[in-house]
Amino acid sequence: MGGPNESREAKKQLTPLQVLRQRRGGVPRELIERNKQVTKVRRVVASALESGPKTAPQVAAETGINAEEVFWHLISMKKYGKVAEGQPQGDYFEYALVKREMEQT
Repeated sequence: MGGPNESREAKKQLTPLQVLRQRRGGVPRELIERNKQVTKVRRVVASALESGPKTAPQVAAETGINAEEVFWHLISMKKYGKVAEGQPQGDYFEYALVKREMEQT
């Protein structure tokens, strides 16, 4: 029967992340749902690019997703190395999946 010392030892064994999760009650449900939606849209965008490089408006037309949202996802995917910016086509650049480019070389 360790009493107060026992609870202090249990707290010492928790990592800072575990303590934060206990205090905050875990990840908010809204954040989990938003991340699921972002992942879903990025998969659709990536799927549209599997047939070859496309501009943001071309991806938007193919997927039915708003062009501004497609552009936002393309820029995010570029930042994390999932797509590469290609040649300009009119007012827009083409984007291609990095995986696809690596397979061709």
